[in-house]
Amino acid sequence: MNSVYILVAVILATGGIIGSVGERFEKRVRKQRLSLFSLRPKHTILLIAFFTGVLISASTLFIVYATDAGLRSTVFQIDALQQDISTKQEELNVLIKQIQIIENS
Repeated sequence: MNSVYILVAVILATGGIIGSVGERFEKRVRKQRLSLFSLRPKHTILLIAFFTGVLISASTLFIVYATDAGLRSTVFQIDALQQDISTKQEELNVLIKQIQIIENS
């Protein structure tokens, strides 16, 4: 249980650090009226904010996938797991029908 708290703390700290770095970068762009890809400074700031958010999300996913092997295997094998669940459900239905037949006899 302690590892969950540590993981949440690391994710929050990483998001906060990346957000503050992005915000500082945005302030510099705003003060110096810089532009990226020949965009207006206002649109450049929006682009920086967007990529800061993407970076926060990507780092969160990376941290979670790097620390939890069970989650990693579940996410990357979800199709096989869903197929296995449906197969087991069909087997269960057959067994339930057999139990009902035996009980009715």
